[in-house]
Amino acid sequence: MTISCFSRLTVVGSVFHVTAMLCTIFRLVYRGWTRHLWWEDAWAAFALILDVICLLCLWKYTLTSLPAWIFSVAFTSVVWAARMSMIFSVIRITNHSGLKYQEWITYLITVSFVCMWAAILIQKNVTCVFACHATEIAALLQMTTDIIADGSLIAAPLQFWKNARLSRNSKILIFSTFGASLLITAITIPHSIMLFYSTSETTLILAHVKAALSLAICNLLVIVTLVYRVCWKESLDPDETFGSPLVFASIPTQNSQRNSHDITLCA
Repeated sequence: MTISCFSRLTVVGSVFHVTAMLCTIFRLVYRGWTRHLWWEDAWAAFALILDVICLLCLWKYTLTSLPAWIFSVAFTSVVWAARMSMIFSVIRITNHSGLKYQEWITYLITVSFVCMWAAILIQKNVTCVFACHATEIAALLQMTTDIIADGSLIAAPLQFWKNARLSRNSKILIFSTFGASLLITAITIPHSIMLFYSTSETTLILAHVKAALSLAICNLLVIVTLVYRVCWKESLDPDETFGSPLVFASIPTQNSQRNSHDITLCA
């Protein structure tokens, strides 16, 4: 590649990575300050570390040659660690719902994420240990697992909280943060198609954008709810609104209308 290609790749990748890192640092500081740290924040911190490795690989790659598997593992792991952060946000909400089927569904989704994560790492190690030449199988596996995972992160909240007792604007706000996972799918499809042919500058740029964007999206729920509270003077913080009028509720049946379950919104 030419120096101009390296420069373009470095600039675009650095902007996205640094922006995602700043969002994550802000999220962790805010959650720590409010003493609301939980497992989804631990996964976000892990994804942050992996994204730092991706950025270092980007800067180092413009100067010296690094083993291809280092970036391959870091890139894959930051995307899936960010998804784990998002699904653990859903888990914390469903744990307060009192509805066992929702808890089991989120646990199954989590296990499936771990299995898909491991499968992709194994596949990439097979093709990238000595020389990273993406095969059609690896590209197809990446696209399939990404679509399934992002679809799960959108479908689960929509199904669980479609009857939430929230205002229309609040629902749009919350569902949009999970719906942002579609942006990852939008990048995954062209990126995987390019991998069917060869690795180019554009392919590498998309890989870095995808990793950074995944990290940024996993912070949206925390950041958006904070902005909502500041701008609209209403709290959507899960630990502050538990038991308040702004709660998620299951559909009451005729026999259990007085004992309907409430789910607090989880940042």
